[in-house]
Amino acid sequence: MRTRSLIAAGMAIALTLPLTAAVAAAAATAWALRQPPVLVWKDCGDGLSCADMVVPVDWADPDGPTTSVHLAKLPARDPARRVGPLVVNLGGPASTAAGLRFRDDPHFNPERAALLRELSQTFDVIAIDPRGLAESASSRSPSVSCPEPAPPVTGLVTARTKRDWDAHAAKMKMHYASCRKMAGPVWHGLTSWQVAHDLDALRAALGQRTLRYAGNSYGTVFGQAYLELFPRRVGRMYLDSIGDHTSADLEPWLVNAARAQERQLTRFRDWCADRRDCALHGHDAGEVFDALLSRARRAPLPAANGSPIVTEGQLLASAIFGLNPGKWPEFATALRKARDGNAADFLTVLAPPKGDLDVSDVMHCNDLMPEPPTYQRFQAIEARLRAIAPRFGWIEGRYQVGWCWGRPTSGGPSWAPHPLRVAANVPPVLVAIGELDNNTNPLGQAHVAAQIPGARVLWHGDGHFAWRDNACVRRHANAYLATGVLPPRGKRCPAEKIHRVGK
Repeated sequence: MRTRSLIAAGMAIALTLPLTAAVAAAAATAWALRQPPVLVWKDCGDGLSCADMVVPVDWADPDGPTTSVHLAKLPARDPARRVGPLVVNLGGPASTAAGLRFRDDPHFNPERAALLRELSQTFDVIAIDPRGLAESASSRSPSVSCPEPAPPVTGLVTARTKRDWDAHAAKMKMHYASCRKMAGPVWHGLTSWQVAHDLDALRAALGQRTLRYAGNSYGTVFGQAYLELFPRRVGRMYLDSIGDHTSADLEPWLVNAARAQERQLTRFRDWCADRRDCALHGHDAGEVFDALLSRARRAPLPAANGSPIVTEGQLLASAIFGLNPGKWPEFATALRKARDGNAADFLTVLAPPKGDLDVSDVMHCNDLMPEPPTYQRFQAIEARLRAIAPRFGWIEGRYQVGWCWGRPTSGGPSWAPHPLRVAANVPPVLVAIGELDNNTNPLGQAHVAAQIPGARVLWHGDGHFAWRDNACVRRHANAYLATGVLPPRGKRCPAEKIHRVGK
């Protein structure tokens, strides 16, 4: 580490956390009682009402400068069945208010639209945008755009030399500098610790004694912070596809990700063997991948139609996204075509996303990796990851570190990972974990759930964000949010989306 290890950082936070949480919660309560936020809802299109909530830039200094966060509300469609507000964050940490906008067109995110229609039968569904990430369409809250783009999220996956790593770090430093300049005072509030306080301010502004909250993916990091800071104000909380913020040491966190990704390749192979419509049906898809990777290590794979050749790093980078269950048909087709002499799909159909142009990656790193390892330290970690997950999973180490490699390690906000400390009398929390989730891996999710007293875990056979597209998960989650009734202990929902993939 550059100045101290992640373990030491986590221990320091753990030692001061109870006092810090108590002081911050008291300050937030005093601020809300003295000047409770006033929400002025206005029509903002698509059947939504929007508002901007004024909050302190830093909740540790509630009398200091203020900023505002954007809110969007999808009102309950049946007033007779309305049970109150449900605050949601559908993942990110980018804008989630924009996620409430949908049309009746079935080709426009139909599964998300169906979820929102069902929720809005009984709830006023309210989305809160994290600081600096407001949707631009209807917000007066600051939305920070960074002039210098971040390096590609797979930049370290394709890196071959120390010079490549240094180039990635240099681009990241420029990105951070441009974000900080554009953010201004908002910069100092870019952590989930601050967002949790915003959630509690919203609870107070809505006139609610407790918070009813549902978070997916990065929204679960906000949920973990709220559980820790405001356990007495937790009403019902549903967490889907948990991002693990509880590992003070980086290496075990990466080990879980590597093991899960290694297992994902095996499950993709098994899926392909069972599906006649898989492009590699009748062949061992895992062995085809292994053979292509071995060829790419010796020489880049050819691509037809004038496309550039495909290097080992590019094959690995695209495979990270190809192993998302929703991409399995395209991944199988790309493997077959590459085996037959045309690897172009790895540069087109399965091309990794480009770097973000906002501050979502900044908050991600402030929370999950405020102090990335040194190059030398990571090389040692990677060697151990290769021993644990030698076929493919080891590459998760580079992918995860690449999000934050080169970020400044001083002069900015942070909320470093640490063991979760939640009061024993917190109301039951429902947690959904997908066996095929290669975004927020199931090993890390289970690690978090085990630290929440009384948590009820609902395992299912699908991947990321099953609340959206697994009817069994959605039925149990929505029933719990509306009535407080939890699924039976040991309940498991079968895979649904994966059986629809390719049909």
